[in-house]
Amino acid sequence: MPAIIQLGPNATDSLPLDLDSWDQFHRIRGFSVFYWGRVYHLGYHFMIFPDGTVKQGRPEHCVGAHAKGFNSYLGIALIGDFSTKSNPTGDKAQAKPTPAQMRALVLLCRRLRERYNIPLSRIIRHSDVSRTRCPGDRFPFDEFLKQIG
Repeated sequence: MPAIIQLGPNATDSLPLDLDSWDQFHRIRGFSVFYWGRVYHLGYHFMIFPDGTVKQGRPEHCVGAHAKGFNSYLGIALIGDFSTKSNPTGDKAQAKPTPAQMRALVLLCRRLRERYNIPLSRIIRHSDVSRTRCPGDRFPFDEFLKQIG
């Protein structure tokens, strides 16, 4: 049963920006898993797009492929590059999460917290468990935690 919600990663100019491209990108990288009669390529359980659309990748009870050593956790990716270092001017990708993305993320995380009784302390960023800047310094993590707390 999932215990932690992991936020990340950023999409840069070298990473895809749509669900089908992400699926293909993860298939090529060998992230595929067979679960209940179906093959899933996408390593995340959920992806949230700039318009607030939430797409499910893997089923929630399926092991993810989003952070080495933490793939038993639920993985949520927001499309964008919210790092001032890798995307200083916002030319590579969206520089901040949109209000629609944040609303969708808050609603999704509230639902997952309730379903799995996840404590607030178990909601982490990709950068908390890996050498990455994901989801980036422009991601309003403290504000987000207050909204779901």
